[in-house]
Amino acid sequence: MTVRAAWIFSGVVLCAGACDDVDEVGFDESEEVDLRAVVDNGWSLNGWSLNGWSLNGWSLNGWSLNGDGGTTDYIKVLEAKYSGDVVPNTWLVGSELHVKLDNGTVLRGAAMNKLKVRYEMKDGGQTRRKTVRITNATQLAPGSDVWFYDLDIKENGDWYPLCVDGGGNKTQAILLGDVWNPGTGARRSVNVPTITYACRGAALAKCVEWGYKPWTSAGNTSLRDFHQACSRMVRADYCGTGTPHTVNGTPIHVLDQKGVQVVDPNVGYAIEAEWGPNGATCLNSANTRIANQNIECQIPACGASFSSGGVIQSGKVLSGP
Repeated sequence: MTVRAAWIFSGVVLCAGACDDVDEVGFDESEEVDLRAVVDNGWSLNGWSLNGWSLNGWSLNGWSLNGDGGTTDYIKVLEAKYSGDVVPNTWLVGSELHVKLDNGTVLRGAAMNKLKVRYEMKDGGQTRRKTVRITNATQLAPGSDVWFYDLDIKENGDWYPLCVDGGGNKTQAILLGDVWNPGTGARRSVNVPTITYACRGAALAKCVEWGYKPWTSAGNTSLRDFHQACSRMVRADYCGTGTPHTVNGTPIHVLDQKGVQVVDPNVGYAIEAEWGPNGATCLNSANTRIANQNIECQIPACGASFSSGGVIQSGKVLSGP
């Protein structure tokens, strides 16, 4: 299956061969975060199954999003319903989903456990319909603007977890107000409000949990580009092309000049790279987290810290607790 752009109210449906649900019908159904300086670095952008046609981002204004490979493929929202009532308007505050019902009632937070979104997609000549529902919403901490959502997807008439890890275990998602291309890892520009289901444990959600919340600022500097740079760093996507150069469980030291992540005095590390939204802005090839990497592009060696224009620095862990 051709890898397409990442799409709407996001989680992904990865289809090998013919997908199911072709004929689905009906729709009745003060913050303190302990962020580690040494972090396990996975390889995926948004969950192991989130490449290919995905439900990454959505809007309820009758739009459809065409695939990168041609104008005949698309994904679009058919409708959203809350406890059977059509939802005409949705938006995010931080990562907290808000919906406004026809009667003017605004719901948010844990009340999202009755929301369903129905999609139609066309890929490779096949038209399919999928339904995603929220079954639970929990807050990271009292007063936090980070929320975790339990999501299911309807396939073959049954409901299954939308977000799962590499071992097939159910995970939650953080909702983000952007759309990413799952092949290149690039944040896409779209002209309508969108929401991505970022599965926990993969790069998009992981970077939020490390403190790089794209809707916030640090020292009057937006963290939106920090989040994108972090998504490159997590995957060791040195060239910014979507190609990872790491394996899951590889520890790295993370540092930035805004104090979101700071030096861990108990960890010995060597500077690996500095990162911007488009990949590594400098790289010490002797310190790649996995040795003897074949880097497909030319990247200058790192000099003085943060002299390369990068916003985040990664380090290869040499010793630690």
